[in-house]
Amino acid sequence: MKIFSTTQGRSDVLLIIIAGIIWFSLLGYRDLIDPDEGRYADISSAMLNTGDWVTPRLNGYKFFDKPPIHYWGSAISMAILGETNAAARLWCSAMGFFGALWMWFVGRRLYGEPVGRYTFLILLSSTLYVSIGHANVLDMGVAAFLALTLGAFALAQSQRNTTSKGQGWMLLSWAGLAGAVLSKGLIGLVFPGAAIVIYSLWQRDWELWRNLSIVKGLSLFLILVLPWFILVSQANEQFLHFFFIHEHFERFTSNVHSRNQPWWYFIAVLSVGFLPWIISIFSAIFKPEFSWRPKCPGSFEASRLFWVYATFIFLFFSYSHSKLVPYILPVFPFLAVLAGAQLAKNKHTNSFVIITGLLAIIVAIVAWKIVGFARPHKPVSIFLEYRPWLIAASISLALASLLAFFYRKKQQIVIPVIALFSLLAFQMGSWGYQSHSQIRSAKLMADTIRPLSEQENLKIYAVDRFEYSLPYYLQRKITVVTFKGNMEFGIGREPRGWVANEQEFMPLWLAPQHALAILSVQKYKQWQNQNIPMKIVYQDPRRIIVGNY
Repeated sequence: MKIFSTTQGRSDVLLIIIAGIIWFSLLGYRDLIDPDEGRYADISSAMLNTGDWVTPRLNGYKFFDKPPIHYWGSAISMAILGETNAAARLWCSAMGFFGALWMWFVGRRLYGEPVGRYTFLILLSSTLYVSIGHANVLDMGVAAFLALTLGAFALAQSQRNTTSKGQGWMLLSWAGLAGAVLSKGLIGLVFPGAAIVIYSLWQRDWELWRNLSIVKGLSLFLILVLPWFILVSQANEQFLHFFFIHEHFERFTSNVHSRNQPWWYFIAVLSVGFLPWIISIFSAIFKPEFSWRPKCPGSFEASRLFWVYATFIFLFFSYSHSKLVPYILPVFPFLAVLAGAQLAKNKHTNSFVIITGLLAIIVAIVAWKIVGFARPHKPVSIFLEYRPWLIAASISLALASLLAFFYRKKQQIVIPVIALFSLLAFQMGSWGYQSHSQIRSAKLMADTIRPLSEQENLKIYAVDRFEYSLPYYLQRKITVVTFKGNMEFGIGREPRGWVANEQEFMPLWLAPQHALAILSVQKYKQWQNQNIPMKIVYQDPRRIIVGNY
């Protein structure tokens, strides 16, 4: 048994190393995609360069849509690695890998070694988890902190009859709760809180309320959370109303951000996002390991808590008037645990072989037909450049299916093979998306105009639009004309540097001072028809930069 444990331990270390190499490879190869990646990179860069770690700013304007922990993490990465693509994404990518490792630990402690390993592999190779884990967005951070919160809570409750009563785990849970709130606001409290309440009523588990370490835990939570909220409120009197009312209540109950989707939206997201493991995930949802009527009321049952948590979040966002694909990410760690627990008891290798093989065929068909997606603003060259990456991803998935079929009677080999090859395939799809940089990022634009932008007193205007990654790549503010977007709150409080309309803008453009303007193709044609003086400095299928000289 000792030899087996040692051998298995070495295999697990090797598995983590290989997964980590694939996970973190070419993190900065793809340019930042607008709007989200550019937006959060610029805010983090501004914190680092101004030394103001309290008030987030986007293009110089106050930005209170989200709390600061993501910006802090990215700013620290930039301080170490420089202001690069990789540094902008490192916080999210590291949190994603940490979340998967943490759930391995939780699954192993609660259910046994195979469950932890399967949980890690399912998470790290699910399409949505891989995609969000390599994008500079806030959702991976909050998902990881919520995983820390509920996972540590479950470990604490599973030890409540021991001498320690799991108090160390409960304090870790409270710390995770603080991280979740500092990542994305009140949902960090609502999701675990609602899940615990519903679970305790269903399981009739009243003992857990006496094992919350409420005094120490709440004190730790407040020590971690309150300083930033106090400081930002003192520095910005309008913060509280915007953050708590507009960004939480109005976003959930109205279409204020125009993100309404049909009721089945997140069913589709889960179905695609959990490929190639969707059969096991749906089995864990609809045929859970626990009985619907509690057999041992009052005892702690982790599977029921995890199921309630995932179901509540799914229903919460399905009912919400604001729906975006990454919102559902916090359910992934615990659905992966539930699926891993079932995998440890029941073999589903044939379904994995079939789904992975079908996925390989679908990706190959997309690669073959991809030129059909070309449009005037999306030239065929982009898709021809993307095609080899998709072919490579298809080959990786096909190899996974073939090897899994060959070893189909050995689940301990099938799951790692499918997971690692799927992770590699999804990474290839992500790396290949660099072909879209010229229309989805401002990197090439910034490289082209950087020598001009370094001229003293040169103004750069964005007319009727805004390229969120441009301030990050140029390391300077852009003057916005008519457009507000995510800067609406900040512009409303500090309108300096913002031009309300073209009537105000034209005298600035026609002044003798040199300036650049970023235009859409349609706006450029409109200016041509109006005989407005300009000279093309940069052009791509969607945008044109002109000079007034």
